[in-house]
Amino acid sequence: MTTKVSDSGGGIKDRLAKTIVRYRAAILAAVVLVAVWSAFQIGRTNINYDLTKYLADDTMTKQALNVMNEEFGASEQLRLMFENRAEEDIEQIAATLSDMPEIAAVQHDPAVDLKQEDGSTWQLITVTLGDCDATALVTTLREKFPGVMVGGQAAQQLDVQNSLAAEIPEIMMISVAVIFIVLLLTSHAWLEPVLLLIVFSISILINMGTNFLFPDISFITFAVCAVLQLALSIDYAIMLLHTWNAFCDSGMSAREAMEKALVRCFMRIASSALTTAAGLLSLLFMSFTIGFDIGLVLSKGVLISVLGVFLVMPALTLLLKTPLQKTRHKPLQLGGEKLGKAIYRGRKPVAIVLIAAVLCGAYVSFRNEYSFTALDDSVETDTAKIAERFGASTPLAVLIPGDETDESYDRQRALVQDLKSLKRADGSPAIRNITAMVTTGEAALKEYSPADVAEMTGIDASLISAFFSVNGFGETVRADRLLDAAEAFFGKREQVAELKAQLDAAREAFIGEHYHRMLIEPDFAVTDEDFTSCMDAVLAAVERHYGDTFYITGEPMSTYDIGNAFQSDLLNVNLITLFAILLIVILSFRALILPMLLVLVIEGAIWINMSINSLSREPVFFISYLICLSIQMGATIDYGILVSDQYRILRSEGMHAADALRKTLRTSLPTVLTSGIILITAGYIIGRRCSIYYISSVGLMLARGTLLSVILVLVLLPALLTVFDRWICGRERAKKTAE
Repeated sequence: MTTKVSDSGGGIKDRLAKTIVRYRAAILAAVVLVAVWSAFQIGRTNINYDLTKYLADDTMTKQALNVMNEEFGASEQLRLMFENRAEEDIEQIAATLSDMPEIAAVQHDPAVDLKQEDGSTWQLITVTLGDCDATALVTTLREKFPGVMVGGQAAQQLDVQNSLAAEIPEIMMISVAVIFIVLLLTSHAWLEPVLLLIVFSISILINMGTNFLFPDISFITFAVCAVLQLALSIDYAIMLLHTWNAFCDSGMSAREAMEKALVRCFMRIASSALTTAAGLLSLLFMSFTIGFDIGLVLSKGVLISVLGVFLVMPALTLLLKTPLQKTRHKPLQLGGEKLGKAIYRGRKPVAIVLIAAVLCGAYVSFRNEYSFTALDDSVETDTAKIAERFGASTPLAVLIPGDETDESYDRQRALVQDLKSLKRADGSPAIRNITAMVTTGEAALKEYSPADVAEMTGIDASLISAFFSVNGFGETVRADRLLDAAEAFFGKREQVAELKAQLDAAREAFIGEHYHRMLIEPDFAVTDEDFTSCMDAVLAAVERHYGDTFYITGEPMSTYDIGNAFQSDLLNVNLITLFAILLIVILSFRALILPMLLVLVIEGAIWINMSINSLSREPVFFISYLICLSIQMGATIDYGILVSDQYRILRSEGMHAADALRKTLRTSLPTVLTSGIILITAGYIIGRRCSIYYISSVGLMLARGTLLSVILVLVLLPALLTVFDRWICGRERAKKTAE
């Protein structure tokens, strides 16, 4: 049996509301000062574009990156594509690149690095970088060689930075314009949208300005946090404003109406904010810690928005009470009563049909396939253009223990042969190319006799024989050992010095203090169906030769690691989100049946949302799924709380179930539609206007999920409220007011 909600005050909520209203001017001044200060702190926030940073410390990728940084420094590969250049020009460019201190090795094989397509000749040069600022080098190369296309991880990160710089202001402007129009159509006064946007501009400034407190935030978080903060939280302000208007219309003064509105909305807004924050905070338990990053920043934004609604909005509303009253207009009639009447009449068929749809959605969604890298190749970046002509380049760096003994190099050669023999599911080679000391640096590992050295250098053979004898060489000696000794014996001969420089460059690229490095170019992509089996085969091959003493890093390895961790992340986020929100709603309503119905409705919308991907045979990007799961559950359940709370209050006042449902939808429909349309619009604009797949996929899935949540909250939930009325409102009360 539920208890009647009282708005009479006298308690802590009443005293707090009176304090906020009494000291509103001082509170407003303090918050504005904080917002101004925050605006100047936004530039202090560090933005991270490297998603590998968020891998767990115990993953192969993270361990390999740590070892490689210690042994070789941060390094990677870039691919440079030129159009219609003479081969002599390409050779000169390769020589120029070799002389650059940031570049450790240069590869160009005219037999494989030349393509004739679209009436043009395309040539490719691959460079291995030393320990340098890779993104700065990309800019340097594009300036140094006009017309060059530069691809690789560093180039992609630079392209992401440039895209965000151009697209985020556009996304914000379009979102604000659309949100303003939506608010204008559903408002009670023409000035209301301005008031709401001022309140949330202050909250967004404070949230973005305080992000510098974190070591850094991801580019995904930076791109979506402002728009999503506005979309997730604006219903709090709408709820307070509509309640204030209702009390003003009942004859109360503006000040008294605000006090009453604060008291009435404390529980509703607090419950809504807690459920949203609970959904977001569940991301903190992901092993892929970008969830921690997104969850923390957005939940902080929700908390700041709630404080903004409670502290800033009363002051601004009362300050603008006169123009708000003068610009009042009749709100748009959305047909809430007609919808409520129709649902009540067909409540059982509606409930049965939609519950069946939810169960079907659950079954189909469990068959989803997930992707762990960008699938959208429609963006014409340099990396995409190079991949179109020469295939995708996703190199793996293999770190293996070893020294410079013949036995160690023989072991490496055996591994190279084993890797070259790996086959894909269709029988084609799994490995395209291997760059290592025993491949690229093979010339430094050849055996030379005194006669070979004499012929190569023009030095008398007897002198070379004496040199061999003095250094304890046998009948032959390996080239690297020969060169190490030759410089001291023969002095600074130009030919010897040149060979020695090449040897030193190879050693720097491939030999560390404890590990040797191999760069493997797979002939499979992370989006291929046999990707996992290919990675399993690569790991097994290295393990056969080196046991568990090796490390591998690179995009394929990080994708493999993320895929392995995803199942546990999926379970954690699902369970934590579900039970945390269920607990909050149970404590808010002090009942069990109603919270379970609310969670079922929103979880049903999530299942249907995810089933659409399965039916269209489109893999779900794992970050999109986890973020949308937490946001859709945490944010859209607010709509259900609003509808359920209003229905329960009206039933507790003795109103008949049919009348209560009609009035509930009449009063709740504007708020639900306004907030829902704003979140749908924000997600859709992010999805359509952002060229970065990691961000656009989140926006589109969130927009679709919110639309489904709104539909189920406005149709399925009202049907369930009336079907389960006697358990929600108490058997005796339901019996007294039944038809």
